[in-house]
Amino acid sequence: MKKLMLLLASLLVLYVLNAQSGNQAPQNEYVANRVIIKFRAGIPAATLADVKARIKNEIQTTKTRNLKLIDAEVWEFSKGKVSDIISKWKNDPRIKYIEPDYIVHGSNDPNDPLYPSLWGMAKIKASQAWDITTGSNVVVGVIDAGVDYNHPDLAANIWTNPGEIANNGIDDDNNGFVDDVHGYDFVNNDGDPMDDNRHGTHVAGTIAARGNNNTGVVGVNWTAKIMALKFLGSNGSGTNSDAIRAIQYATQMGARLTNNSWGGGSYSQAMYDAIKAAGAANIMFVAAAGNTASNNDAQPYLAYPSTYDLDNIISVAATDINDLKASFSNYGATTVDLG
Repeated sequence: MKKLMLLLASLLVLYVLNAQSGNQAPQNEYVANRVIIKFRAGIPAATLADVKARIKNEIQTTKTRNLKLIDAEVWEFSKGKVSDIISKWKNDPRIKYIEPDYIVHGSNDPNDPLYPSLWGMAKIKASQAWDITTGSNVVVGVIDAGVDYNHPDLAANIWTNPGEIANNGIDDDNNGFVDDVHGYDFVNNDGDPMDDNRHGTHVAGTIAARGNNNTGVVGVNWTAKIMALKFLGSNGSGTNSDAIRAIQYATQMGARLTNNSWGGGSYSQAMYDAIKAAGAANIMFVAAAGNTASNNDAQPYLAYPSTYDLDNIISVAATDINDLKASFSNYGATTVDLG
């Protein structure tokens, strides 16, 4: 019962985080030389090899990467335009879908003088929860710009991969990632998910800054374990394919839920499939509803990934200190779950 209540408390703090963030990227912004492709299951090996060879030769593929969670691939190329490639190949019966690798952006801090304060803790009645229990070791994947895992208020609560030996250049646990001691950096493709934007560290602190240590602030769950999953660069932007890789890592390595204070791009079947696969592994995906004062029911495309119709997504709107909808917050009776 106590663990359940701590999990709920952790979720509550994620709601507060997302309520204070969630600006979306411009629509249809994508990487100019990259597509995500998913081939249909059951294709004979020779047929699959033939179509791959034809596409690769046509677009001069320079690099491919597997998205194992959804059985898709990311292809970078040196010849042709994304729109032309998709137009030509999208109806090929051997291809389930082909789409751009959309660019998304981390949320921006609202121009609210109360933003740095902790009034949200009182609003979620955190002190009453702490009378029952102050923490559990629930693993929360922070999919963001990384986390300062050396921060004095976070270091004790950073998740550590028990199967990995730090800085030896070896994939000790054979999970496909080298030196992933505290998570992974999908921007630079290395085992150091240090935050170079500060946003991810702020998020992590609200979730699980160490309590009762006479340092800094306190998170809702005093002992939760933060898995640092960096896919946003120092400029606050990242790609769908790297976000999917982060979701895949969280699923593979045992996170119970992820916080996702980012958004943008157009509808992505690959992203939908990734979040759905995480849900099948009982992982909750908490996402910002957005800060553009839009009705997500009428315009769901303005607020991906929070508006995908999946049971494991919790879409969070913003409320203010008076428990009213914040003026900048997105809303929607169907697409937004709570504020």
